[in-house]
Amino acid sequence: MQYSELIQFEPLETVIQFRQVNQSDRVKRLVTTYVISEEMADKFINLVFEQLRFDQPGDKKGLFIVGNYGTGKSHLMAVISSLAENAALLESLSHRKVAEVAQQSIAGHFHVIRVEMSAVERSLRDCLTEEIETDLENIGVHFQFPPA
Repeated sequence: MQYSELIQFEPLETVIQFRQVNQSDRVKRLVTTYVISEEMADKFINLVFEQLRFDQPGDKKGLFIVGNYGTGKSHLMAVISSLAENAALLESLSHRKVAEVAQQSIAGHFHVIRVEMSAVERSLRDCLTEEIETDLENIGVHFQFPPA
């Protein structure tokens, strides 16, 4: 008997290209392969989903994800943004309780604009407003931000 008959591994993606998360086959794979521990489930339910809910009043603050290179920040953001945009992905989630709470709170309630930036000489405002205008144009909404 060989090890390959006992254990099978899927190759790990070392770098997740955030803009490629718009491709449905990659999105489903990212959601399916995200491992949710009980501690992470608690963070999803009591922190992430609570801060993203807009259907309940409260002091919403936003999310800031920090971590070293290779710790899964992009994978986490891909999962959160994909669930927020597409409720059908809940069936691919590995943790049932997280899926239930996401269904009740954020799943499918958002239109997500994914932006990656490197070193630029323009202001953050200019970079983001340009991305938002482009994305809105792609869905048929004609809008232009006023100059700063």
